[in-house]
Amino acid sequence: MPGLVVVCAIAFASQWATSATNRYGAVAAVLAILVSGRTPRLLPPDLLAAATGLWVCVTLFWAADFDAATRMGYLYGTACVIFVAVRHVVRTRLALFAVGYAFLAGCVATTVKLIDNPIPNSLKARDSVLDFSIRYGIEGVNYNYTAYSLAAGVALAGILLLLRPSTKIEMLGIAAAAAVLFWGVILTGTRGALIAIVVGLGYLLLSTVAARLARALAVVVVPIVLIGVPLGLYRLLGSEMLWLDGYFAGRATGDLSGRLYIWPYALSSWGESPLLGIGPGMLAATGDLQVGAHNLLLSVGNDLGLIGVLLYAGVLTFALVGPFRHPNPTCFRVAGVFLVSQTPIWLTGHWEVSPVCFVALALVSVTPLALRSPMAENDPRTAPPHSARTLGRVGAWPHPVGRP
Repeated sequence: MPGLVVVCAIAFASQWATSATNRYGAVAAVLAILVSGRTPRLLPPDLLAAATGLWVCVTLFWAADFDAATRMGYLYGTACVIFVAVRHVVRTRLALFAVGYAFLAGCVATTVKLIDNPIPNSLKARDSVLDFSIRYGIEGVNYNYTAYSLAAGVALAGILLLLRPSTKIEMLGIAAAAAVLFWGVILTGTRGALIAIVVGLGYLLLSTVAARLARALAVVVVPIVLIGVPLGLYRLLGSEMLWLDGYFAGRATGDLSGRLYIWPYALSSWGESPLLGIGPGMLAATGDLQVGAHNLLLSVGNDLGLIGVLLYAGVLTFALVGPFRHPNPTCFRVAGVFLVSQTPIWLTGHWEVSPVCFVALALVSVTPLALRSPMAENDPRTAPPHSARTLGRVGAWPHPVGRP
């Protein structure tokens, strides 16, 4: 129980107190593991997260600005430790919902702050709801980061609804929270976050009427997009991307807010040290443009090189492969909603070290385990093959049909 309390506090603070989470999140995550009274599981996602954190430490040795690299490296490490802590503590359905509700509570609190005391980027008033030229944010927090966090909250709300809360009151509360967060995303004027919500909802509907197509979209198309777009596919999709850029009122730039210039530069920078990278945060700290890559692959590639990309991708892959392969269709829908909704953010933003993202990813990764809890095992819709009722004891093989 103490570990769960700490993890719930991390989930809430990742939304409500971004700077505090970035500073103390790693310490809190280690504390959650220690007070849980259990030995950490040595499963592939956890091992890969630990390996990613260790590799980040190694990359500091060739970074041009050691202090700046250390600060960015600490954020990578914090995200990895939080991921491991959430997976370690959340072992039941009850724990999953507790952390999920804490996450949503932080989102709602952030949205209330955004509505009550907004920091506008212009003295003008909005002409319409979708006038994204006027943006509202929270003091000390990047507009985009706030929007991405709230979009992740909307996605998690959908995931919790898929997992069927115990009461109708909970369902109504989650739906109401999602509506509030959606309004907060509109206020921020961040197009990537709004697109993330729309495609996540579209995927949820598609998975209802065409499960196989939805699974293929998540497993095949999304990786192709995440890898192909920053490596040059955006040139083939230039007209479509520029149309999307000009669709939102007052924010048309003709270059996706500079990303069509940043991506080739970031790719060239990564090419200077493709295997090892140039060090965490060095593209923005020492590069000619003094700006980050605004893309997951290019950011991690520059920071950690191909080795780091493979480790980071391994964390994402092994965290989601369990839900995707689980016989319960709810699990694959949960993983798909998360993956598809995060894709626009990973493509165009800085989200690679976000504790918000890694808390949500950890919760999605343990969905199959949560469905094996005693509350779920009595439901034939959620009990997996060879569950505890069938095995009798941990590690035992099921009896052949017809034998006692």
